[in-house]
Amino acid sequence: MLKHKVEKVKLTGFLMNNLILLSFFLLLVLFMVVFPKKILLYPDFVDWHTVLNLTGLLIVVTAIRESAYIGRLSRGLLLRTSTERGLALALVILSGVLSMFLTNDIALFITVPLTLGFQSAIKNDVKKLIIFQALAVNVGSALTPVGNPQNLFLWHEWGISFFHFIEKMVPLFGVMSIVLMAFVWISFPSEKLAFHDKQHKNGVDSRMFFLSVLVLAAFIASIELGVAYYALVVVIFIYLIFYRKVFVKTDWLLLLLFVVMFIDFHLLSEVPFVTKLMKQLAMARPSDAFFGSLLSSQIMSNVPAAIFMSKFSNSWRAITYGVNVGGNGLVMASLANIIALRFVKERRIWIDFHKYSILYLLFTGGMVYLLFFLK
Repeated sequence: MLKHKVEKVKLTGFLMNNLILLSFFLLLVLFMVVFPKKILLYPDFVDWHTVLNLTGLLIVVTAIRESAYIGRLSRGLLLRTSTERGLALALVILSGVLSMFLTNDIALFITVPLTLGFQSAIKNDVKKLIIFQALAVNVGSALTPVGNPQNLFLWHEWGISFFHFIEKMVPLFGVMSIVLMAFVWISFPSEKLAFHDKQHKNGVDSRMFFLSVLVLAAFIASIELGVAYYALVVVIFIYLIFYRKVFVKTDWLLLLLFVVMFIDFHLLSEVPFVTKLMKQLAMARPSDAFFGSLLSSQIMSNVPAAIFMSKFSNSWRAITYGVNVGGNGLVMASLANIIALRFVKERRIWIDFHKYSILYLLFTGGMVYLLFFLK
């Protein structure tokens, strides 16, 4: 009887911790019933390049986290940033800058484990920091053509040079950055960080940490060089030989979530009602394209929204502004949001995220419309 209750509690906890995955899976089941002929095409709807890149990053970052070495480094770093506000500003700026060049998801894989490592050194709760890091990578990645997948796609469609793209995005980046800094300043107090009296020093695997840092750098380089497929095989081989336990700790459900989301979003963009609605809306004006991109990002995430909106409008600046502003708001508006929050094994953070992200979306969306699209 007791065993049955324990198993029931575990199952309930598992389902509650994976409500996002469950919701998208139920949507997929609905699509299977409505569009049964599409089932055989599901593999074609998945961006396997992204999934494979994410697989390698997940394995390596899990190893870095399990090494427990970041917790040892964190105290020295925290001593230089004595307040919660100062720490938040430093992490937000770091996350934003990295996302400009390494893409938003890779920036999170580097900075979020660092943030979680701070928890072993300070008593202050670090979960709110991770929420703002998700906002920060959405802001930073908006500046460059290579900062996120939607920019990369729209840059090629737009047909302008690398630096011309950045020039066009500077006004948006400026507005989003100013609002983000204001949010950080208001949301984090200037109170001193409270350190734990005793630091946990046991269980630190320095060799695993330094090996994983080298593997991470090499894997990121392989992504940039377009040979991540081969690098992933090497990553798996290394950890199978030296640190097999890493595979047990890896968040494989995040990969499953991405696969299901890719299929769901593709099918959603083909729903006749959705397509008909978009065609009925006037997309000739840039303001319409901006709001259409922003709102569709909330429904289908900003990457598929960029592809979807390009079928109905050639107002590239408006679409690009819309999907980048629209990366905030609902958690599914950007895959980077989901990556960041999945690092925290607490359901509450999904609620707390929306307290800040939706308000941030309203502020930035309203300001961008008033400054650039109101005529």
